[in-house]
Amino acid sequence: MHYRVTDDEKRRAKTPHHIFNINIIITHLFMSMIILEIGDSLELILIPLISSLVIGYLYMTSKRVSQNDTWFVASHWIMAWRRGRILLISYAIALGMVGLYLLIDMIFPGGFSMNDFSTEGNQTNLGEVITLRFAAVVIFVAVLITFMQTGIAVYDAGNGISNPAIEKFLPRGETANEELGEGSDEAQHGNTKKMDDNQ
Repeated sequence: MHYRVTDDEKRRAKTPHHIFNINIIITHLFMSMIILEIGDSLELILIPLISSLVIGYLYMTSKRVSQNDTWFVASHWIMAWRRGRILLISYAIALGMVGLYLLIDMIFPGGFSMNDFSTEGNQTNLGEVITLRFAAVVIFVAVLITFMQTGIAVYDAGNGISNPAIEKFLPRGETANEELGEGSDEAQHGNTKKMDDNQ
């Protein structure tokens, strides 16, 4: 849905999505690569921890923005926070999987180990390997989906578009941005004018 917004509102509406994507790039891409190269697998817990702090910031700021800014800008902050919830759920699922594995390993210690056929006769803990891989896949899928959604949201914010379903979480008041429709003439005219200016 297109809304009547100013250029400054469009800029402010992009901010939460930029924060969300920068969080994903820094924590899930760069930090994970560095930790896997020079760190210990236990230090991977820093990734969801730092990411959760950023998502917490999105939540707290969305509450403040919904009271002090325009409906359009607030709707995008809430969108970013709700995408953050998807990541938090994926972290919780992954943590639950690891917790379940640790519980089973306590009851049946060494039950998931097998000989890795090395000359030293070392054992590989298959349960740990499989659990960590599946937990990583859960988080990876959530990261991929939310990253793509947020990229689209940045484009929408720059074109005065927001999801009208956000009204369930952010009711529109009398001062809310005016709706221009799905493909309004004014919105189309604005896009045409931008194309003409670029040419």
